Amino acid sequence: MDFVDSIPDPIVSERYVLSVEGYFSASHTLPDCPPCDRLHGHTWKVRASWAFTELDDQGMGKNFVVLKEALSTHILETYDHGHLNDLEPFDRTSPTAENLAREFFFILKKNFDPGTSGSMERVEVWEGSGSCAAFEG
Repeated sequence: MDFVDSIPDPIVSERYVLSVEGYFSASHTLPDCPPCDRLHGHTWKVRASWAFTELDDQGMGKNFVVLKEALSTHILETYDHGHLNDLEPFDRTSPTAENLAREFFFILKKNFDPGTSGSMERVEVWEGSGSCAAFEG
């Protein structure tokens, strides 16, 4: 018996969650929130997760290389070394970790198709090693 043969068929509610992460550096200010109302920056960590109900012939929901490329192209390269308050929509709303997580979630959902069995699951944005905000859809 092969190892693959010993794996039971997935139950309908089962899914695989694949996550990739990357970093970008950017500055921002948070008005009316001392001391964060002063110009400061972070090396932000972004973790994006997709859920898959099926695996392909190679046993993958999606190749990690493809997921990392989506994160890099649509988020990391766009925001790296920028001032978040100057970039849409943060020129109109406060660039908090919570708002970044929500915006990045919808950017990835709109611009990357994970395939018929995949869906955007969650985006986490870390200001540093101890502070994280997440948005789930």
